[in-house]
Amino acid sequence: MKKKMPEFKNEKEEARFWSKHSPIEFSEEFKEEKSPFEFTMGLLKKAAEEHREKKSALTLRMEPSQIYLAKIIAKIKGDKYQSLMRRWIRERVYKEVKEHPEIENEIRKQKAHLVSR
Repeated sequence: MKKKMPEFKNEKEEARFWSKHSPIEFSEEFKEEKSPFEFTMGLLKKAAEEHREKKSALTLRMEPSQIYLAKIIAKIKGDKYQSLMRRWIRERVYKEVKEHPEIENEIRKQKAHLVSR
């Protein structure tokens, strides 16, 4: 038996709920639509701003040659080297989570929330 979706008092409560649950858990509650729903650009921008996670500073000690290579690669790719390094780290973190279910289990046990890539 599938779960029943709760009633929400306001958008904030609903947003908090959906940040921790997937619509797949409530698949029987939804019906297929013949014509797609279109979001307004204003709504999409507001949603993106609300879900953007703030960045924290991180200091890494690296060999100058590695930094130099990252800067060259970033320049060729038309990116800033800090952005490139951040993307590489993010990709590897999500790869580890995907490959090792125990990591995701620990995240859920601690009730942490991962922001999508």
